Amino acid sequence: MDSKKKVLEIDTSKGGNGDIWMRLVSLYSVAKLLPEYQIVLKIPSFFLELAQFSFGDRLHFVRHFSNNKSVIQYTNLGIKDLLKPLLKGNRFVSPYQKAVIADRKEKKIKDYINVAIFEFLNGFNLVSVPKADLIKCYQGFLDIAAIPIIRNVSYEKYLSQLELDYSLVYNKLQLGIPISNELLLPEDLAKNILVYPTGTSRQFVPVWWAVVNLPEAYYAFYFQDDDAKAYLEAGLKVIYFYREPGDIIHLAKNAKWTISTDSFPSHLLQYSNLNTTIVLTEVLKSRIVSPVFNGIVVDSIAPCHPCLHMARKIQPLCAAGYSECLNWKSEMYTESIKKLL
Repeated sequence: MDSKKKVLEIDTSKGGNGDIWMRLVSLYSVAKLLPEYQIVLKIPSFFLELAQFSFGDRLHFVRHFSNNKSVIQYTNLGIKDLLKPLLKGNRFVSPYQKAVIADRKEKKIKDYINVAIFEFLNGFNLVSVPKADLIKCYQGFLDIAAIPIIRNVSYEKYLSQLELDYSLVYNKLQLGIPISNELLLPEDLAKNILVYPTGTSRQFVPVWWAVVNLPEAYYAFYFQDDDAKAYLEAGLKVIYFYREPGDIIHLAKNAKWTISTDSFPSHLLQYSNLNTTIVLTEVLKSRIVSPVFNGIVVDSIAPCHPCLHMARKIQPLCAAGYSECLNWKSEMYTESIKKLL
């Protein structure tokens, strides 16, 4: 680390994998805009090799912090669960709280109370939250804009730097990325479409849709994902990726074309593979797709869009009362995906 720089320590080991990637690409650009700071990050261990490979020239990564009180920690906890660590002197950034309330169709009194409490804590830099007018901005910026030191970076300056950095990151990810030893490529992958159908919520591609619309495609799953079983039983071709996130990129680069739901793989592919179609279901396009991505995006046309992220294995119905996203039952949505292949 550069001893002449001020140190900004951030624990971003909590949150969805896609969220962490969006924070990394955003902090990479902010590091250029704030050269007086050394940004030090704790991220999930499986991310370390790819993160160091992609962003190590500007960001510094550690496995542990010596003093948690100097660290800004990402959290999705509510006020009740944050009270004890706050009393111990810990500081947090909570990027989701306002977005969840904004996406909720019917607001409740407790929602407004929560907003007021978080705003109060935000005023003392105890739990930092983004400004309300950023809710529809790219989540990568929404997530980091709450951090006190970054608050003065305008969205316009951020976007300009993000555009400049895109080709730099993209070119890095074209060659030599870390991949798992176990990863195997089917011999005919280059002649086939690759689909990342995963997602913890209703963005997950239903098996029946895959059978009817893309029966010859390869469907990629994390090797420990139980959802792959239903695809195999339906006679679909399944391939696996492993612990290295670079596996996702490597598979896509060797396929004829790639389709991904708005889940973790889509965020990696937005920065590494233009031969990709991102299919959206629940989240606003402006929030979930990088503003510098020049690939194809099929936006949600469901009348209940945008919707809350609700884990389908815990909550069998979405907020609108459906077990499957209405997009998958729409001929128009399906044709928008297939006509570009």
